[in-house]
Amino acid sequence: MKVSDLFYFGWNVLRMNLQPSRRVPLSVHIGLTNRCNNRCRYCNFQALPQKDVWTTEALFSVLEEMKKTGTRRVQLTGGEPMLRRDLGEVVARAKTLGMFVGVSTNGYEVPGRLDELRPADLVQVSYDGPPEVHGYLRGEKSVAETAEAIDALLANGIPVWTNTVLTTANAGHVEEIVEYAARRGMVANFVLLDYFLQPEEHFHPALKDIRDLVLKKEERRQALSRLIELKRAGCPVAGSIPYFKNALDWPYDDRTTSPEPSPLYRCWFGRAVAHLEADAKLYACGMGVGRVPGIDVREIGFEQAWKQLQPLPDCRSCTMACGVEANLLFSLNIGSILNWIKQLSGARKS
Repeated sequence: MKVSDLFYFGWNVLRMNLQPSRRVPLSVHIGLTNRCNNRCRYCNFQALPQKDVWTTEALFSVLEEMKKTGTRRVQLTGGEPMLRRDLGEVVARAKTLGMFVGVSTNGYEVPGRLDELRPADLVQVSYDGPPEVHGYLRGEKSVAETAEAIDALLANGIPVWTNTVLTTANAGHVEEIVEYAARRGMVANFVLLDYFLQPEEHFHPALKDIRDLVLKKEERRQALSRLIELKRAGCPVAGSIPYFKNALDWPYDDRTTSPEPSPLYRCWFGRAVAHLEADAKLYACGMGVGRVPGIDVREIGFEQAWKQLQPLPDCRSCTMACGVEANLLFSLNIGSILNWIKQLSGARKS
């Protein structure tokens, strides 16, 4: 990320801290499709509408409007974004607009489409541990696909992070995962498993369907404590120590959001961050899908949708990794700020 972009982020975050009414969509997660070629044990994308609604031209238009409204970072996700044949065009257009572009993928078709990913600032590849564990969680065919994608990206100098969803199946392998990332010159990112208490049409499953994969408090504590140790030892772990401590202190075993405020941060979703989902509807946060009405940007445009966007009414703290990290950063947590300056300086300079 350019120094000028870091300054832009910092200046706007400072102003928003001083002016509570100020809102700028600095970072937007964009779901390009609900389609996915995997059937992960902890995912529910197959229950969502599978027909793509985004046209390439509509994506170009919304990216341009985002830039005018203040967006400087986009994370392109799915489903599996590589199922979009125009992914390379979308990445290129976002880069032309001067945005920091991240892509989240399970590795599908990556070796044959490297030119589409080459302009991206960071590619996150789903990696849930050793072959037997990864295969159990994400499907046997995903093992070779993931390995080939990582090999191809690294061989072509494209910055790569592994992204691991912590479950009962892989929590005992965190050190092995970090060692794998370090050996290959990558950074290892870890997120807790997201879910809802009740079945909903949402990409996160209901707790009852994945309870055997959700870490209990002591299991979570052991895994996160080890990650903090590895982080302090200088290992390439993406998450900040304040994020891990937030997860360590989370008091619940059966929920990932809470109406109670955190002592570490304020929620910035709907103020500085937003989620634009694959149905072209804008939400303050991905946890709002299926719980609150989204605003269709195709009908009123991104800028007007952003102006109308409201934070989730019953959520003031959570364990969602990207949510907590953004909240810590925008709440001016020093540990988080220093961590992400270091991590972003390691990604390709825009």
